[in-house]
Amino acid sequence: MAAFDDTSIGIFDFHHSMLVDRVRVESFMRAILATVQPGDVVVDIGTGTGILSAFAAIAGAKHVYAIEREPIIDVAREIVDRNGLADRVSFIEGSSLEIELPRRGDVLVSETIGNAAFDEGITRWYRDALDRLLVPGARVIPRRLALEASLLTVPKDYEQIDRWAHPLMTLDLTPLRRVAVNNLLWAEISPAHQVSCVVTVVDCDLTDAPVSMGGDVSFTATTEGEVHGIGVWFDADLDGRTPISNRPPNAVPSWEQGFLPFAEPITVSPGDDVSASITIDDDGATWSWNIEGGETQSTRAGALRSHQRS
Repeated sequence: MAAFDDTSIGIFDFHHSMLVDRVRVESFMRAILATVQPGDVVVDIGTGTGILSAFAAIAGAKHVYAIEREPIIDVAREIVDRNGLADRVSFIEGSSLEIELPRRGDVLVSETIGNAAFDEGITRWYRDALDRLLVPGARVIPRRLALEASLLTVPKDYEQIDRWAHPLMTLDLTPLRRVAVNNLLWAEISPAHQVSCVVTVVDCDLTDAPVSMGGDVSFTATTEGEVHGIGVWFDADLDGRTPISNRPPNAVPSWEQGFLPFAEPITVSPGDDVSASITIDDDGATWSWNIEGGETQSTRAGALRSHQRS
Protein backbone atom coordinates (compact mmCIF):
# COMPACT_ATOMS: atom_id res chain seq x y z
CA MET A 1 0.00 0.00 0.00
CA ALA A 2 1.36 3.42 -0.99
CA ALA A 3 1.84 5.93 1.81
CA PHE A 4 0.17 9.33 1.62
CA ASP A 5 2.72 12.04 0.88
CA ASP A 6 1.33 15.57 0.89
CA THR A 7 4.59 16.88 -0.60
CA SER A 8 4.13 14.66 -3.64
CA ILE A 9 0.50 15.74 -3.95
CA GLY A 10 1.59 19.39 -3.96
CA ILE A 11 4.23 18.76 -6.61
CA PHE A 12 1.74 16.85 -8.75
CA ASP A 13 -0.87 19.60 -8.50
CA PHE A 14 1.70 22.25 -9.44
CA HIS A 15 2.89 20.46 -12.58
CA HIS A 16 -0.54 19.11 -13.49
CA SER A 17 -1.92 22.67 -13.63
CA MET A 18 0.73 23.58 -16.19
CA LEU A 19 0.35 20.48 -18.37
CA VAL A 20 -3.42 20.89 -18.75
CA ASP A 21 -3.03 24.55 -19.77
CA ARG A 22 -3.17 24.13 -23.55
CA VAL A 23 -2.23 27.73 -24.35
CA ARG A 24 0.89 27.44 -22.20
CA VAL A 25 2.01 24.06 -23.52
CA GLU A 26 1.20 24.68 -27.18
CA SER A 27 2.89 28.11 -27.16
CA PHE A 28 6.16 26.64 -25.86
CA MET A 29 5.87 23.69 -28.25
CA ARG A 30 5.48 26.00 -31.27
CA ALA A 31 8.41 28.15 -30.18
CA ILE A 32 10.66 25.12 -29.63
CA LEU A 33 9.76 23.50 -32.95
CA ALA A 34 10.46 26.79 -34.73
CA THR A 35 13.74 27.49 -32.92
CA VAL A 36 15.55 24.18 -32.37
CA GLN A 37 17.44 22.95 -35.44
CA PRO A 38 18.69 19.43 -36.17
CA GLY A 39 21.99 18.88 -34.40
CA ASP A 40 21.48 21.56 -31.73
CA VAL A 41 22.43 21.05 -28.12
CA VAL A 42 19.62 22.35 -25.91
CA VAL A 43 19.76 23.38 -22.25
CA ASP A 44 16.41 23.20 -20.42
CA ILE A 45 16.54 25.00 -17.06
CA GLY A 46 13.79 24.00 -14.64
CA THR A 47 12.65 21.08 -16.78
CA GLY A 48 9.87 19.96 -14.42
CA THR A 49 8.13 16.98 -16.05
CA GLY A 50 10.56 17.10 -18.97
CA ILE A 51 7.94 17.99 -21.56
CA LEU A 52 9.93 20.87 -23.08
CA SER A 53 13.03 18.69 -23.28
CA ALA A 54 10.92 16.10 -25.10
CA PHE A 55 9.73 18.76 -27.56
CA ALA A 56 13.34 19.80 -28.18
CA ALA A 57 14.37 16.21 -28.89
CA ILE A 58 11.41 15.79 -31.27
CA ALA A 59 12.47 19.01 -33.02
CA GLY A 60 15.80 17.39 -33.86
CA ALA A 61 18.12 18.33 -31.01
CA LYS A 62 21.28 16.26 -30.95
CA HIS A 63 21.18 16.31 -27.17
CA VAL A 64 19.21 18.00 -24.38
CA TYR A 65 20.52 18.73 -20.89
CA ALA A 66 17.44 18.84 -18.64
CA ILE A 67 18.22 20.57 -15.34
CA GLU A 68 15.89 20.21 -12.35
CA ARG A 69 16.46 20.38 -8.60
CA GLU A 70 13.05 19.16 -7.39
CA PRO A 71 11.92 15.49 -6.93
CA ILE A 72 9.79 15.72 -10.09
CA ILE A 73 13.01 14.92 -11.99
CA ASP A 74 12.43 11.20 -11.32
CA VAL A 75 9.04 11.35 -13.03
CA ALA A 76 10.55 13.35 -15.90
CA ARG A 77 13.09 10.58 -16.53
CA GLU A 78 10.28 8.03 -16.79
CA ILE A 79 8.26 10.21 -19.16
CA VAL A 80 11.19 10.76 -21.49
CA ASP A 81 12.09 7.06 -21.40
CA ARG A 82 8.52 5.94 -22.16
CA ASN A 83 8.52 8.21 -25.21
CA GLY A 84 11.72 6.74 -26.63
CA LEU A 85 13.83 9.87 -26.15
CA ALA A 86 16.13 8.80 -23.30
CA ASP A 87 19.15 8.48 -25.59
CA ARG A 88 19.03 12.21 -26.37
CA VAL A 89 18.02 13.69 -23.01
CA SER A 90 20.33 13.77 -19.98
CA PHE A 91 18.83 14.77 -16.64
CA ILE A 92 20.99 16.77 -14.26
CA GLU A 93 19.76 17.15 -10.70
CA GLY A 94 20.63 20.45 -9.04
CA SER A 95 20.58 24.19 -9.57
CA SER A 96 21.69 25.50 -12.95
CA LEU A 97 23.85 27.99 -11.05
CA GLU A 98 25.96 25.17 -9.61
CA ILE A 99 26.26 22.56 -12.37
CA GLU A 100 28.71 22.14 -15.24
CA LEU A 101 27.86 20.72 -18.67
CA PRO A 102 29.97 18.49 -20.93
CA ARG A 103 29.50 21.02 -23.72
CA ARG A 104 27.76 24.36 -24.21
CA GLY A 105 24.28 24.60 -25.60
CA ASP A 106 23.05 26.25 -28.80
CA VAL A 107 19.55 26.87 -27.41
CA LEU A 108 18.27 27.74 -23.94
CA VAL A 109 14.73 26.84 -22.91
CA SER A 110 13.43 27.89 -19.50
CA GLU A 111 9.80 27.80 -18.49
CA THR A 112 10.45 29.79 -15.33
CA ILE A 113 8.15 32.71 -16.07
CA GLY A 114 6.41 33.56 -12.80
CA ASN A 115 2.94 34.88 -12.13
CA ALA A 116 4.57 38.31 -11.85
CA ALA A 117 7.09 37.74 -14.66
CA PHE A 118 10.36 37.73 -12.73
CA ASP A 119 9.40 36.12 -9.40
CA GLU A 120 10.95 32.73 -10.24
CA GLY A 121 14.38 34.27 -10.82
CA ILE A 122 14.48 33.83 -14.61
CA THR A 123 16.93 36.67 -15.22
CA ARG A 124 19.51 35.17 -12.86
CA TRP A 125 19.26 31.76 -14.57
CA TYR A 126 19.62 33.43 -17.97
CA ARG A 127 22.64 35.56 -17.13
CA ASP A 128 24.51 32.63 -15.64
CA ALA A 129 23.58 30.28 -18.50
CA LEU A 130 24.60 32.78 -21.17
CA ASP A 131 27.94 33.21 -19.42
CA ARG A 132 28.78 29.56 -18.66
CA LEU A 133 26.41 27.07 -20.31
CA LEU A 134 25.73 28.41 -23.80
CA VAL A 135 27.68 29.24 -26.94
CA PRO A 136 27.94 32.91 -27.98
CA GLY A 137 24.82 33.99 -29.84
CA ALA A 138 22.72 31.14 -28.46
CA ARG A 139 18.97 31.26 -29.14
CA VAL A 140 16.72 31.54 -26.10
CA ILE A 141 13.09 30.71 -25.26
CA PRO A 142 11.56 32.94 -23.96
CA ARG A 143 13.33 35.86 -25.60
CA ARG A 144 11.51 38.86 -24.11
CA LEU A 145 9.69 39.32 -20.80
CA ALA A 146 7.77 42.36 -19.56
CA LEU A 147 6.10 43.25 -16.27
CA GLU A 148 2.84 45.18 -16.58
CA ALA A 149 0.84 46.78 -13.78
CA SER A 150 -2.30 48.71 -12.87
CA LEU A 151 -4.00 50.04 -9.76
CA LEU A 152 -6.53 47.62 -8.27
CA THR A 153 -9.65 47.65 -6.19
CA VAL A 154 -9.92 44.20 -4.63
CA PRO A 155 -11.92 44.54 -1.40
CA LYS A 156 -12.32 40.79 -0.82
CA ASP A 157 -8.58 40.14 -1.17
CA TYR A 158 -7.81 43.10 1.06
CA GLU A 159 -10.20 41.81 3.73
CA GLN A 160 -7.85 38.85 4.16
CA ILE A 161 -5.06 41.31 4.97
CA ASP A 162 -7.08 43.71 7.09
CA ARG A 163 -8.53 40.97 9.30
CA TRP A 164 -5.25 40.95 11.25
CA ALA A 165 -5.85 44.54 12.33
CA HIS A 166 -8.57 43.26 14.68
CA PRO A 167 -8.09 41.13 17.81
CA LEU A 168 -8.62 37.39 17.60
CA MET A 169 -9.85 35.86 20.86
CA THR A 170 -8.64 39.08 22.53
CA LEU A 171 -5.12 38.58 21.09
CA ASP A 172 -3.37 41.36 19.16
CA LEU A 173 -2.14 39.80 15.92
CA THR A 174 -1.24 43.02 14.09
CA PRO A 175 2.31 41.78 13.29
CA LEU A 176 0.64 39.37 10.84
CA ARG A 177 -0.87 42.32 9.01
CA ARG A 178 2.57 43.89 8.67
CA VAL A 179 3.84 40.68 7.10
CA ALA A 180 0.86 40.47 4.75
CA VAL A 181 1.23 44.00 3.37
CA ASN A 182 4.94 43.43 2.86
CA ASN A 183 4.61 40.49 0.49
CA LEU A 184 3.85 39.94 -3.15
CA LEU A 185 0.59 37.99 -3.01
CA TRP A 186 -1.24 35.99 -5.67
CA ALA A 187 -4.66 36.97 -6.97
CA GLU A 188 -7.06 36.32 -9.81
CA ILE A 189 -7.46 39.75 -11.36
CA SER A 190 -10.21 40.69 -13.79
CA PRO A 191 -10.51 43.90 -15.83
CA ALA A 192 -13.27 44.94 -13.40
CA HIS A 193 -10.63 45.18 -10.64
CA GLN A 194 -8.50 47.67 -12.59
CA VAL A 195 -9.06 51.34 -11.77
CA SER A 196 -6.22 52.80 -13.86
CA CYS A 197 -4.44 52.54 -17.15
CA VAL A 198 -1.99 49.67 -17.61
CA VAL A 199 1.70 50.63 -17.54
CA THR A 200 4.82 48.68 -18.42
CA VAL A 201 7.23 48.57 -15.48
CA VAL A 202 9.97 46.48 -17.15
CA ASP A 203 10.41 45.30 -20.74
CA CYS A 204 13.42 43.03 -20.72
CA ASP A 205 15.48 41.42 -23.48
CA LEU A 206 16.43 38.23 -21.66
CA THR A 207 19.72 37.94 -23.52
CA ASP A 208 20.84 41.14 -21.76
CA ALA A 209 18.93 41.19 -18.48
CA PRO A 210 19.98 43.68 -15.77
CA VAL A 211 20.69 42.69 -12.18
CA SER A 212 17.98 44.96 -10.81
CA MET A 213 14.78 45.76 -12.69
CA GLY A 214 11.96 48.22 -12.42
CA GLY A 215 11.69 51.93 -11.77
CA ASP A 216 9.25 54.78 -11.51
CA VAL A 217 5.86 54.64 -13.18
CA SER A 218 2.75 56.79 -13.23
CA PHE A 219 -0.81 55.47 -13.21
CA THR A 220 -3.76 57.55 -14.42
CA ALA A 221 -7.01 56.61 -12.68
CA THR A 222 -9.86 55.70 -15.03
CA THR A 223 -12.63 55.40 -12.45
CA GLU A 224 -13.45 56.51 -8.94
CA GLY A 225 -12.83 54.08 -6.13
CA GLU A 226 -10.72 52.73 -3.32
CA VAL A 227 -7.34 51.38 -4.40
CA HIS A 228 -5.95 48.48 -2.38
CA GLY A 229 -2.70 47.93 -4.24
CA ILE A 230 -0.99 47.31 -7.55
CA GLY A 231 -1.72 44.34 -9.79
CA VAL A 232 1.20 42.89 -11.74
CA TRP A 233 1.44 40.28 -14.50
CA PHE A 234 3.67 39.31 -17.42
CA ASP A 235 3.73 39.77 -21.17
CA ALA A 236 6.24 37.55 -22.96
CA ASP A 237 7.49 36.74 -26.43
CA LEU A 238 8.88 33.22 -26.61
CA ASP A 239 10.72 33.31 -29.94
CA GLY A 240 9.95 36.59 -31.69
CA ARG A 241 6.61 35.36 -33.03
CA THR A 242 4.89 33.54 -30.16
CA PRO A 243 3.38 35.90 -27.58
CA ILE A 244 1.97 34.69 -24.28
CA SER A 245 0.58 36.68 -21.35
CA ASN A 246 -1.48 36.33 -18.20
CA ARG A 247 -2.81 39.87 -18.63
CA PRO A 248 -6.42 40.17 -17.40
CA PRO A 249 -8.66 38.60 -18.58
CA ASN A 250 -6.26 35.70 -18.17
CA ALA A 251 -6.04 33.25 -21.10
CA VAL A 252 -3.49 30.98 -19.39
CA PRO A 253 -5.16 29.56 -16.25
CA SER A 254 -2.04 27.89 -14.88
CA TRP A 255 -0.76 31.38 -14.06
CA GLU A 256 -2.38 33.78 -11.63
CA GLN A 257 -1.37 37.43 -11.23
CA GLY A 258 0.51 39.26 -8.52
CA PHE A 259 -0.86 41.76 -6.00
CA LEU A 260 1.32 44.33 -4.24
CA PRO A 261 -0.88 45.53 -1.35
CA PHE A 262 -0.78 48.99 0.17
CA ALA A 263 -0.38 49.46 3.90
CA GLU A 264 -3.55 51.58 3.71
CA PRO A 265 -5.93 51.95 0.75
CA ILE A 266 -6.06 55.23 -1.17
CA THR A 267 -9.01 56.85 -2.95
CA VAL A 268 -8.80 58.06 -6.55
CA SER A 269 -11.00 59.87 -9.03
CA PRO A 270 -10.87 59.71 -12.85
CA GLY A 271 -7.83 61.58 -14.16
CA ASP A 272 -5.84 61.39 -10.92
CA ASP A 273 -2.16 60.59 -11.43
CA VAL A 274 -0.56 58.21 -8.94
CA SER A 275 3.22 57.87 -8.94
CA ALA A 276 4.81 54.60 -7.90
CA SER A 277 8.12 52.80 -7.85
CA ILE A 278 8.54 49.03 -8.24
CA THR A 279 11.88 47.24 -8.21
CA ILE A 280 12.82 43.55 -8.37
CA ASP A 281 16.18 41.91 -7.78
CA ASP A 282 17.27 39.26 -10.26
CA ASP A 283 16.74 36.39 -7.80
CA GLY A 284 13.02 37.10 -8.06
CA ALA A 285 12.75 36.93 -4.28
CA THR A 286 13.13 40.56 -3.29
CA TRP A 287 10.54 43.13 -4.36
CA SER A 288 10.09 46.67 -3.16
CA TRP A 289 7.33 49.11 -3.96
CA ASN A 290 6.11 52.49 -2.84
CA ILE A 291 3.35 54.79 -3.93
CA GLU A 292 2.38 58.43 -3.59
CA GLY A 293 -0.82 60.23 -4.44
CA GLY A 294 -4.51 60.11 -3.71
CA GLU A 295 -5.91 60.93 -0.30
CA THR A 296 -3.52 58.65 1.56
CA GLN A 297 0.16 58.02 1.03
CA SER A 298 2.01 54.84 1.85
CA THR A 299 5.51 53.53 1.32
CA ARG A 300 6.12 49.87 1.90
CA ALA A 301 8.92 47.43 1.06
CA GLY A 302 8.28 43.73 0.66
CA ALA A 303 10.04 40.43 0.12
CA LEU A 304 8.89 37.18 -1.40
CA ARG A 305 10.53 33.79 -1.32
CA SER A 306 9.07 32.15 -4.38
CA HIS A 307 9.10 28.57 -5.60
CA GLN A 308 12.08 28.29 -7.94
CA ARG A 309 12.53 25.15 -9.99
CA SER A 310 15.88 25.50 -11.70
